[in-house]
Amino acid sequence: MGKMTEDAIRVLFDYGKKVHQGEISLREAAEKVHDECPEVAVSSARHYVKWYGEMRAGEILTWNSNSELLLYYAERIIRENGAEAGKAACQSVLKFAAHANRMELADEVYKLAEKYHLNLDKNMKDRNKVSKENSNLLTPSAALQHIQSYIAQKGFSYEEGLITNFYLCLKAKPFVILAGTSGTGKTRLVRLFAEAAGATAANGRYRQAAVRPDWSDPSDLFGHVDLNGNFVPGAVTDFLEKAAEDLDHPYFLCLDEMNLARVEYYLSDYLSAVETRELKGGCIAADPIRVEGHGDLILPENLYVVGTVNMDETTFPFSRKVLDRANAIEFSFVDLMPPEEDGETETAEPLELDNGFFRSEWLTLRQCMGGEEEESVRKWCGVLCQCNEILKKADAQVGYRVRDEIVFYLLYSRKTGLMEEKEAMDREILQKILPRIQGSSGAVRDMIGELFQFCAGDYEGLRTDSGEINRKMARLLEEDGSRVRFPRSAAKLASMMRRYEEDGFTSYWQ
Repeated sequence: MGKMTEDAIRVLFDYGKKVHQGEISLREAAEKVHDECPEVAVSSARHYVKWYGEMRAGEILTWNSNSELLLYYAERIIRENGAEAGKAACQSVLKFAAHANRMELADEVYKLAEKYHLNLDKNMKDRNKVSKENSNLLTPSAALQHIQSYIAQKGFSYEEGLITNFYLCLKAKPFVILAGTSGTGKTRLVRLFAEAAGATAANGRYRQAAVRPDWSDPSDLFGHVDLNGNFVPGAVTDFLEKAAEDLDHPYFLCLDEMNLARVEYYLSDYLSAVETRELKGGCIAADPIRVEGHGDLILPENLYVVGTVNMDETTFPFSRKVLDRANAIEFSFVDLMPPEEDGETETAEPLELDNGFFRSEWLTLRQCMGGEEEESVRKWCGVLCQCNEILKKADAQVGYRVRDEIVFYLLYSRKTGLMEEKEAMDREILQKILPRIQGSSGAVRDMIGELFQFCAGDYEGLRTDSGEINRKMARLLEEDGSRVRFPRSAAKLASMMRRYEEDGFTSYWQ
């Protein structure tokens, strides 16, 4: 969570002590905490107040990770209740530190124990040493491989590179769209990915909201005032509040079947707020979402929104306003054969990744200039300029927002070593540029042909004034695919041209 005042920590401890002694109920204590410290939500106060009893019992703490509060609780318990109670409290914090790979917190607990001459369990200390060694191995590549293994052991198989691509998309912008055929595992991917990273529905860090066709404005998500003047929370009101109180951990919001209603209407407040993100004091801050009858909702830096979509007669298409703000990952890989068992396999347990693993490092292109990244940034922008000249011929050109987010994706890919530069650019053309294309005009047809040449390389045999262009595209990809510059994008353009020639209309969405 964010910075908590000393007064708030003291109030939480005092009410936790009263609840433990049976002087007041947990519900009453949480409400009184909120009255005295309005910055602490009632739902959050319930957890913090409960910590006192859990620490007295030496239990593991599985919610939140406010180090200052934990250390304050531990030291006051030592002072007021003696060595045995203090030892149990310290071991409770150590269990949490090991569970969450928070080794700095563990070190502070050992210093506290030394100060008050407490003999902590040596096995607990050794366990923390092992956790610290393991956490040092969690490079992005190692963490994503572990996530891949976790998802596979749950019985789900996804196209090679999809998990890495999904992670880089979240890193570049905390808003991603997963599109594809119904039943290909889009929603399950979001849930399992979040679960593998330590965010579950049980600990409150994963929320799946089923979009309803009658959602017509942001009040369905964020809340509204009813006819009696009472505030009615929306589908994600409490989720955003909890995320804002727990900035150390990532929170994943899955909008299932997000285009059953018009995204531009019910998600408009979020789409506007996410574009106001800026660095302030080392944190990413955005304009709040104003909710009538409730006050402002903070859009925290640890919130990651993923929408799953199907494109059929029951859903709405996306406007460019939405597509410009998201990476659109298409699910086209389906292997109906069950995976073969290869003998003994190790069990992959969920990780406990903090928000730093997902948090964006760059928010504006200016932040990338003037350093070692500038040369690469200019080279990539040159490629995008060439692409944009082709897009202009059908009024489909992209703007600065799309340019910046493509550059961020490429920078993260290179910095982490997760993907080759050529593959990263290919995926971004596929996910950020091609989804904008649709229409039935000759200009759209010519543009697709030129974009194919751009992605496949200069191909003399392709002329848009001849018939069955899609066959020539398919032949090139089949016979000379290894020399194609951006194979994924070229294959998609060939598919879009086939649809144009067969139906007289085409779009990215199948």
